[in-house]
Amino acid sequence: MLFQASPKRRKVFELVNGKRSAKEISRKTGRTVNAVLDELRQMKDLELTRRVMEEGKPLKRDGSFVYEKTPLVKHVSPTYFDSPEKLSSKPKLKQSKSSPRTNTGLKVPSEQEILDICKGGEDQLYEFKAAGTEMRTLSKEICAFANTSSGGFLFYGVDDDGTIDNSDQARQKFDQSLQNSVRNNISPALSVRVVEKEVMGHRILVIVIPPWNHKNVYHYDGRVCIRKGTNAFYATTDESRSLHAGKVVI
Repeated sequence: MLFQASPKRRKVFELVNGKRSAKEISRKTGRTVNAVLDELRQMKDLELTRRVMEEGKPLKRDGSFVYEKTPLVKHVSPTYFDSPEKLSSKPKLKQSKSSPRTNTGLKVPSEQEILDICKGGEDQLYEFKAAGTEMRTLSKEICAFANTSSGGFLFYGVDDDGTIDNSDQARQKFDQSLQNSVRNNISPALSVRVVEKEVMGHRILVIVIPPWNHKNVYHYDGRVCIRKGTNAFYATTDESRSLHAGKVVI
């Protein structure tokens, strides 16, 4: 493999994020710009990386090209490139036969399903939020999901473009903060569950929002929210009237 015999090359790969120039990577690795460019060209030839394009032209910063990982590799932890010997030496995690169901009845996606979801992008059922997103923002999204017939899943630790990063908080601490925010900002009371999932070496938090129960109409800061496609909107007068009559809008 490309990285097995060259830790320096692997370090270059880990620093590629679509924002750093070759010069910046060279400074962080202590290598010459030419050496870093050679490494990036090899990775590009293997379709692991590509140049960032802006208005049809390769983006440059500090006079050098900016590279990003290809869409598939964005979801792969660098440990994926370890040798089989290294991988086999790691303890194997016990896998359940099927993904657990939450007390909402929704099936929590498996690791492979999460990868597929992140590749496919956000939709009516799935929302991505980067680590560090404010709890109030999460609460509004949760409220909007709760007023739909399917409910939904909010992936915390996943960027808008589907790039999987790590959560910046442990599940217990995050859950406590989120539940407080939900209680303070959403009425009537709403129960959601937070599940920690490991995806290609990254730990993300999955917030599971139950489907609408045809009874409670949930308000965020006193206004009815509803999810349409990939966004949370304040409901129109007609939509609010339908929900209060027990009729599904979305």
